[in-house]
Amino acid sequence: METKKYKILVLSDLGDSTGNILKNTAHLAKMIGGDIGFFHVKQPSKVVKQDNQLSAIRSINASYVSTKKEIEQLVGPISESYHQKIDPVVVLGNVKEEINKQIQSFQPDIIVLGQRKQVPFKLLGDSITQHVLSNFDGPVMIASHDKVLEQDQELSLGLFNDTWECLKTALAEELLEHSNQPLKSFRIANGHFRSEEIDLDKKIVEYNFSTSDNALKNISKYLSKIKVDVLFVNREKTGQDKTNINDVIGTFNVPLLLTGGPNFKIQ
Repeated sequence: METKKYKILVLSDLGDSTGNILKNTAHLAKMIGGDIGFFHVKQPSKVVKQDNQLSAIRSINASYVSTKKEIEQLVGPISESYHQKIDPVVVLGNVKEEINKQIQSFQPDIIVLGQRKQVPFKLLGDSITQHVLSNFDGPVMIASHDKVLEQDQELSLGLFNDTWECLKTALAEELLEHSNQPLKSFRIANGHFRSEEIDLDKKIVEYNFSTSDNALKNISKYLSKIKVDVLFVNREKTGQDKTNINDVIGTFNVPLLLTGGPNFKIQ
């Protein structure tokens, strides 16, 4: 299999789980061969408290310097520990606009976002996750806030609702090579529904859940119980039960690798 150098972009709000997200990203980059960019946007409206223009400029400059220092102190030890270069960038401006500019400039193959610890999908209140999913066709990883992959850890991989096309990408093939464990397939279905056939040199263990209001919560508990490290989810196709991708992101507390954007093509 031909290998490539992946460009991984971490979009961060500098929340409490940022360190864990960076560690997981560094672990991913080591496995698949990747360069990491770390990006944070600071909104001037949340910095400026004074009406005086000169004081406002001073506040903005001071906030920029302190935030840049905070990021460097966070990134440095992780970069050294994982022997993985991480290029941090912090800018002032409108969050969505600056994210668009950074995606255009960095040209990432994968974007990493953090999952909210409380009210998980309240993130849609400012629409950042939805904005990325709507405007970026490549894989998006939603990193769990508290699950940290250990260095040299063999991956336990899972698949949600028989979206087998997730496994036909170069990235999936790279990750599958780092796991000798059976692939775990989780599905919600009414009655019998047949998996799409795929040629995998790997044992597949299937877990079937009947359609109910608690189906996602039950799967989430099982994912944690059997310690799935990464779950593949196709964001444009989540199964015959029409499971909402927002609900999946808000319920499952394991790292999710979302594939299948609006213009998704098998690589």
